[in-house]
Amino acid sequence: MIKYKYFRKLIILFIFFLFVLGLIFLISYNKVIEKPLKSNDDKIIIEVKQGEGFYDILNKLDKENKLSNKLLLKVKLTIDKMDINLREGIYEIDTNTTLTDLISTLKNVDDDKSLVKLTIPEGYSIEDIASTVEEKGLCSKEEFLRAVKNYELPKFVIANDKKRYNLEGFLYPDTYLIEKGSDANYIIKSMLNRFEDILKQVKDETKVDIKDEDVEKIINIASLIEKEAKVQSDRPLISSVIYNILEKDMKLQLDAAVIYALGYHVDVVLNKHLEIDSPYNVYKYKGLPIGPIANPGIDCIKAALLPDKTDYLYYILQEDGSHYFTNNYDDFLKKKKELGY
Repeated sequence: MIKYKYFRKLIILFIFFLFVLGLIFLISYNKVIEKPLKSNDDKIIIEVKQGEGFYDILNKLDKENKLSNKLLLKVKLTIDKMDINLREGIYEIDTNTTLTDLISTLKNVDDDKSLVKLTIPEGYSIEDIASTVEEKGLCSKEEFLRAVKNYELPKFVIANDKKRYNLEGFLYPDTYLIEKGSDANYIIKSMLNRFEDILKQVKDETKVDIKDEDVEKIINIASLIEKEAKVQSDRPLISSVIYNILEKDMKLQLDAAVIYALGYHVDVVLNKHLEIDSPYNVYKYKGLPIGPIANPGIDCIKAALLPDKTDYLYYILQEDGSHYFTNNYDDFLKKKKELGY
């Protein structure tokens, strides 16, 4: 009789344990369904690649520690036997979204809700950017260039009708997630905002205060460095050459500026190209080009701000992608002949 009572208590305790366990599971299950994502940010970005299923997305989110409970979510999907066909795209998702809304968004019922990944490499000109924007289907090249020309200039940009584009140099090269249906002005604003963020970062990291009236000169030099330098270590050295030449009131004679003046790419700058009458032709005119010739990245901006201390006046590209630097013109000509130029 005592054994029976003991056994009965064990059964009751076991049933109670199962009840509590089931209650915890149910609460956790409902909580996960109501809020499957977790993040300190209000929104997260989810990219669905071609051929990926919902389980693939869950696995990716779990690896990124952005999923509340992968196991319970998979249990839910298994119980409901849900057939989820995702649409390729990039989506900005509210962190507080429900599982139902998450699935609905990733199915991309409304194409306008997806995002376009716009990657602009360092050194791209505004016309390069315009072509990329068109390739991504955001707007036509002509629409983008027209918007650039009509856009209200920030206070640190000096307006000049002789420039090809007043905003050249200030549309920061980076990867942007642009919502479909956004116009050219929105893209330009996003890139300018990013430029201002980077400029602040440069100021903070270098401890150098850059006044508004000095920004364009820095970016102009940075754009020359961006187009001339092939390796990271050459950037502050090329910067020093530019400053040294300007200080001596010599002509910069940089091919990259001539190519920009031409308006089309040439692999080799010939004597006939040097004759172009353009405020960007630094073979013809002393000083910096009238404006930046490309949109530089942060490393070139830093190099323009903090050049190495050298007496170099000349440099020439070597086979390994680095440049040979010298302060002697005869030495420069000798190296040029040695390299077969």
